[in-house]
Amino acid sequence: MLSRKAVLRAERAVDPRHIRRTANAKRAAILLAPAIAVTSSLTLAVPANAATPAETQQGTTTSQAAQTFTVAHDVKVPVVTTDGMTTTTTVVSYPTLDLRFGVTTAQAQSALSAALSAGGDRATIVETALQYMGDPYVEGGASHEGIDCSGLTMVAYAAVGIPLVHYVPTQDAAATTIPESEALPGDLVVYDDEDHVGLYLGQGLVLQAPHPGEVVDIVPMYSAAHHFARLLPAGS
Repeated sequence: MLSRKAVLRAERAVDPRHIRRTANAKRAAILLAPAIAVTSSLTLAVPANAATPAETQQGTTTSQAAQTFTVAHDVKVPVVTTDGMTTTTTVVSYPTLDLRFGVTTAQAQSALSAALSAGGDRATIVETALQYMGDPYVEGGASHEGIDCSGLTMVAYAAVGIPLVHYVPTQDAAATTIPESEALPGDLVVYDDEDHVGLYLGQGLVLQAPHPGEVVDIVPMYSAAHHFARLLPAGS
């Protein structure tokens, strides 16, 4: 005599619904097998040191960004002026200076002090451009709401009565190319491909509006091929 379990197994074996469920389960297993294999291979391919989404969202900057970008607060810049008889030192304070790619606060202070102490149109150009420090890059912009590279040079030179077209190649064409050894603060620094322009600060530093997602900052001299261009009259 068959046991109760044996009878149930026999009944399920001939039950059409059981047969269909078994067949469906087998088909599902066959279909899911490749996906499971791919998922497993992807999981194994993730580097051991990869950050999880939660880890990535915990901070506002990455370690790489921290190494290349700093913001110096309340920077004091001494400006020395003389009228031939009396020498006066005035300390100008900048709330923030955005420095990138290893430029230190001391380097920026030194270059700005020398550029502003020179006085004249060059100091005015640099001082005007500094007013846009930290403003966001916006293609075609020329205001504190957003400004691009040729917009920054355009507004800086407008402050000394030199109108420029809002376009790098046209600005470069209006200027005279000079050797690096003759470059002075306020001169243009132009990529050779005419894709970018900045203002030379002296001492190997450039003030620029870099590219979308960034702000007006101070950087070391460009590593990309570049040249210096002068718009100011001789002797300025």
